[in-house]
Amino acid sequence: MSRALLAWALLWASFALVCVGCSCANSTRPHHADTGIDGEVDGGNASTADTGTPAPDANGIGPSDSGYMRSCAADSPDLEGCACTVGDAPRACWPYTLDPAYRGVGLCTDGTQTCAGSGSEFAQWGPCTGEFTPEAEYCANSLDDNCDGFTDCGDPACATDPACQTGCTDGETRDCYDGPARTLGVGACHAGTQTCVGGAWSTTCSGEQLPQAEDCSTPRDLNCNRLAGCFDLFVCASSPACQEHCADPLMPGCVCPMGAGDVATCPRGDFAVTTGTIGGTIQCCPCRASDCGQPNCCNEAVCRGNGSCGGLNCPALPASCNGMVNADCDDFPEDCDEPCCECYGDCSSP
Repeated sequence: MSRALLAWALLWASFALVCVGCSCANSTRPHHADTGIDGEVDGGNASTADTGTPAPDANGIGPSDSGYMRSCAADSPDLEGCACTVGDAPRACWPYTLDPAYRGVGLCTDGTQTCAGSGSEFAQWGPCTGEFTPEAEYCANSLDDNCDGFTDCGDPACATDPACQTGCTDGETRDCYDGPARTLGVGACHAGTQTCVGGAWSTTCSGEQLPQAEDCSTPRDLNCNRLAGCFDLFVCASSPACQEHCADPLMPGCVCPMGAGDVATCPRGDFAVTTGTIGGTIQCCPCRASDCGQPNCCNEAVCRGNGSCGGLNCPALPASCNGMVNADCDDFPEDCDEPCCECYGDCSSP
């Protein structure tokens, strides 16, 4: 059913999406963070951080520009705005606006959040403070500033930095990468190669693959955000390649539905057969005895009175349906608002 699939996919994507941000080597600015992890320090002012955090909703819980959703689950890295009990011990935390893959890597360390409030009923966890977040890699301080697991000239991002233009032996090679931090080795993105020529490293990175525009018609992760093709909902949700479409070829006796998505309809006596998830197929197929239990089959002669249809209410199909039934009639009470289902399950709860 299309709405349930979309809701599941959005939830999955919100947890699966990895924040992608630039981390450019800079040997002259060793300690100024872009805490929004988008590779830009706001206004060009190195002392002003981009927190990347929009105003939360009324409950203090909301999305971030990193694509992550804050959760009040006990194991959530950031419980800001979640209920607590006055007297709870301070807890280690990692801001939900940041990719959790940075946590505990290199210089990146947890912050602390405390429980505050006048009474247990209204107490909430405060903001995560004191954490150390990724900075642009400084290529000459023996530290992993951008928290990617590589230090100084060992970080492919530093390959073209002047601090790393050390002497070399002709023909020697080393990895290099000019793309955003945390995209190296993700999806289609991979490192290139620098070659030593005339005792010096080349200034270009040959063969590297940087993030590209996502092609929603392929199952590849071209923009290197860990969401491939149609599962990259922030890019592909409206792409024709990711919409449910009629099966080709059709199974014997089956026809294509009229319309698409939640408004798709099938001829009365048929029910919708779907395959796949996002970008999957749909077709309207005749009800058979083995299909009893499908709400759009239970009022047909082949299934009427069948035990598999117990608990379903089958009113007369409204004349306004013109002999067509909603294709999306497989889950109640969610589908109770569909006007042309032949039979309905429990519609007593919202």
